[in-house]
Amino acid sequence: MSHIRGLLEGPKFNGKHSTVIPDAIPVVEAARDSPHVTKIALGVITPLHKGKEHLKFTPTGGGLKMQVRCSHAVQVFWLYTTDAAAAIAEITLRWNQR
Repeated sequence: MSHIRGLLEGPKFNGKHSTVIPDAIPVVEAARDSPHVTKIALGVITPLHKGKEHLKFTPTGGGLKMQVRCSHAVQVFWLYTTDAAAAIAEITLRWNQR
């Protein structure tokens, strides 16, 4: 698990939980830098058996549920957005560039 200094600083983050799975770091940075994301809430990390990495979005009232799956864990993030489609496009682009 990882915590990069400065990654979770700023007004977009709430809560004291500060652990992000390694594969989620690029998408958390993309969400943090997006003008379409107003708040990011980190969710639980669930250990899993080895599996395929993926990024999944589910629309919710006022934002998105973002699920990041790495090879051995999955983490959920809650993104509050002003434009969900634009936020998905920006974050997905960063995911594909990693």
